[in-house]
Amino acid sequence: MQTGTLSGLINQREYTPAEKIVLEYFFTNTDKNVYCARDTLPSQVWAFLMWQYSRSHLSLRDRFLKIFEDQKKVFEQGNMPIDEYISLEELSETISAKNDVKLQYFYERAAAFLKKWWVEYWHNSLKDSDYVRFAVEWVSEVLTKVIESPFPALWAFQETSTRYMLFSKESILFPPELESSKYKSEIKSWIYKLFDAYEKGLLIVKQALLDNNIFSREEFSTDGAFNSTLNTKVFDICRYLLPSWTATKIWCSFQTRTLESHLSWMLSHPLEEARIVARSIHEEALKISPGLLSHVDKNEYEIERTADLERFADDFYGEPDFGPIRKWIEDDERVILISAIDTDNSILASILFESSRKTWRSYSDCLLSVEKMDTETKESLMRTALSKRGKFDRMPRSLQHASILAEFIVDFWAYRDIQRHRATKQLWQWASSIHGYSYPEYIDLPWMEEFKNIYDEVMTEISELWRKIIKDDIHLAEYVAALGHFIRTTYEMDPGQLAYVIELRTTPHAHHSYRNLKLRLYELIKEKAPIFSQYIRAWVKWETLSRKDEAERTEAKKQKLWI
Repeated sequence: MQTGTLSGLINQREYTPAEKIVLEYFFTNTDKNVYCARDTLPSQVWAFLMWQYSRSHLSLRDRFLKIFEDQKKVFEQGNMPIDEYISLEELSETISAKNDVKLQYFYERAAAFLKKWWVEYWHNSLKDSDYVRFAVEWVSEVLTKVIESPFPALWAFQETSTRYMLFSKESILFPPELESSKYKSEIKSWIYKLFDAYEKGLLIVKQALLDNNIFSREEFSTDGAFNSTLNTKVFDICRYLLPSWTATKIWCSFQTRTLESHLSWMLSHPLEEARIVARSIHEEALKISPGLLSHVDKNEYEIERTADLERFADDFYGEPDFGPIRKWIEDDERVILISAIDTDNSILASILFESSRKTWRSYSDCLLSVEKMDTETKESLMRTALSKRGKFDRMPRSLQHASILAEFIVDFWAYRDIQRHRATKQLWQWASSIHGYSYPEYIDLPWMEEFKNIYDEVMTEISELWRKIIKDDIHLAEYVAALGHFIRTTYEMDPGQLAYVIELRTTPHAHHSYRNLKLRLYELIKEKAPIFSQYIRAWVKWETLSRKDEAERTEAKKQKLWI
């Protein structure tokens, strides 16, 4: 069909030349039932249109034009000063003249006009269609985890990889809580010692890898690929020594409703860094979406709830028994499959329910039918649903009704990567050294003995210092940890997301720290869901030269693009 759908054009009408200029500036077409909003349409105007869409018989384009009709009526009734009024014809002329300054003035006036509607007809659905994009730079690793913990997770983010950050003593951020701490001088001394160990380790590890032919220049086609692979591996090993308050940067895109509640939570957070940054984000976001973020404030309930629960937990568990400082935890202990109840049957019942449209069976009927099936029939049904899945095909939506809950002990650095899976439900206990620390790759080989001695010494000292500070200030203690320290986290996910995480995080170029955990999770789920697990494409075989292959491909692309 010419309109892009099975029907004629909705609200078909002839647009005036001025209307057509304006519509084509903000939308991709004027003659189809399928169209996109261009980047030129302000997000607040889009949010208003989305809110009005469910309350109007008009098309989205025509509802947009009605904004100008509404303004004109208000102006003619004497309820709008002339300096706030903009006509459709004036906007059309501004667009044709490519007057960017005047267009910006239109955006501001449109937002001011629509804000009056929002105040009178306030509705949260407005915030669902508005987005705020912002960058937060030179904040601690601890703080990024606060920013990256909205509930619900209706947002997107990119934190700069530690491989692309330049680290030195100048990139250390000292939290405000440090100034009043009796451990101030001891903590600062420890931080500088940690960085000294990091900088010394870069030299020791690089030479050790070269001397023992872990990477050989002859295996690479170019110097660029060789140096890239070598330097990446050196940094992967040494970054375990970076402190949790090392500076980093992050870019975010938030749905406005989520940002509103998340900023309120951050303003109520016990960490002063979180409150400072929340105020800064709010200040900048008000410049983009003033009408929808005008009610952000701290939440007294959240403040009291956090304090009350901390006291309850302290009273309930009493003084912590730290035990000896642990230098390593085996994979079996670091992955616990808490819940995966009747996973195969739940998946098969969902598949059957979605497919039984001719007989309209209830989910309960489908589950009962699956429970009565023999193993061969169950395997046949699962095979029919999943065996033809291609390399880039995701698991079908029918897998979303079952749930798997797992707990991990993972080093802080690796958590930065696996936290990105926003389709999972996550809880974590914040940075600490209570669980001990992890070892980087190659550290147990004889020729790495010098680096291992340095590593053990500083990581043990940090752990001992943390045990003193946690008794006086649990929030300052979050900053007294390194990226090599273990943290505890839980993940709840449906089987489709479980398969995605395992398939992505066990590839040959995945870091061993989280790769081993996902392989262990795969082994555990095979016991709980033996039929479904056959269709999870875990990379069980380890390929040591995967980073080399990746570097070779990158160098080839650079040569092709003349970079």
